[in-house]
Amino acid sequence: MTYAFTEPQELLLEISPSLQTSSWQESQMYATPNSRWRAYMNQICLHGFLNWVKAEYVPEASIWYGSPGFPAFWEFVNGTAILLKEKRVVLIPSEAIDDSELEVPQEWVDISSWAADYYLAVQITPDGEWVRIWGYITHTELKSLADYDQVDRTYCIDARHLIKDLNAFWMTYQFCGTEEMKAEIAPLAELSTVQVENLVQQLGNYSVTFPRLAVPFTTWGVLVENEQWRQRLYQQRLQYLRQAAPTQFSQVQVSLSRWLEQIYDASWQAIETFFEPNSSSLAFNFRTSSGLNAATIKRAKLIDLRIEIEVQKVILLVALIPEANQQVTIRVQLHPACNQPYLPANIKLVLLSDQGEILQQVQARIQDIYVQLKLFDGEVGECFSIQVALDSCQIAESFVI
Repeated sequence: MTYAFTEPQELLLEISPSLQTSSWQESQMYATPNSRWRAYMNQICLHGFLNWVKAEYVPEASIWYGSPGFPAFWEFVNGTAILLKEKRVVLIPSEAIDDSELEVPQEWVDISSWAADYYLAVQITPDGEWVRIWGYITHTELKSLADYDQVDRTYCIDARHLIKDLNAFWMTYQFCGTEEMKAEIAPLAELSTVQVENLVQQLGNYSVTFPRLAVPFTTWGVLVENEQWRQRLYQQRLQYLRQAAPTQFSQVQVSLSRWLEQIYDASWQAIETFFEPNSSSLAFNFRTSSGLNAATIKRAKLIDLRIEIEVQKVILLVALIPEANQQVTIRVQLHPACNQPYLPANIKLVLLSDQGEILQQVQARIQDIYVQLKLFDGEVGECFSIQVALDSCQIAESFVI
């Protein structure tokens, strides 16, 4: 593993291609594109840091919780914990380029069995090749200095309160090992068996987009703290998702940030691959006059929809217009393929949130030469999916900006 200290003493860890591949494969057990990406980020963050710290400082370092808890855990909450002998460290990964603050989910702060001594701010590069650890703070400082966001249930701490020198972290760890780093934590109430059963049924329904925000934290904290209950809730949501939305999600999450660097996945081609520049086809004429000409990045992919023994082919177009402040405007269109003049009637083009919620959709009529979604904006680190649905066949492409 390659690592380096930058100035100030931030830590950069290079993530090997094999770790990226294994982490992505393991993340596929999660229910939604967002939870799969969260699991992937936490996997490379966890193993990258753990391998380094065991080699350099604490050979006895270990993962705080066992592997059976992983699928249930990252389905709901971002972050991962490591034990450095008697001290617990929580790593909070993020893809955001802006490192002006650290956002720590409340679970890591106000559940006594989860709370850490130290919280490390971690930035993941969009391609997953590097992990940057850029600051840390103790539990006591986080509780006293951070702003609590009641909407997201996170503790938001300004970067100026974080210590940026990782050498100072190791000095504190080595010479202040007996010092208490945690503030007092109020105990959570208990739940009866009946309450747990009702919560699993309620929150296990996939229509509940954010289960961690759907009930009071005093209730949610008790439920998610218990590994058995947490696992049951995860299984319930996974089962409900498979029954209610049997969409075939792409196994590869497309990084649009890489498109801005002119790095493209092999399956996403230049639009000229599918449309002749001098073609008089309605589809090409529409494409060049509908607003896509304003985009700086345009790519297309051939989508196969298998309906029983028949295969319908369509072309999915995605165009990007970079804006200021890490914002990107996105246009999505669907066109007929294989020289067909029209799209299949009733085919749907759908924008899904990172939790699988439908944000907008459009359906083709008879003799439609295209359909398109309304322009939408996103910022670096946001995830979404584009679904193409015809009859019983649903295929979704997953994206991260």
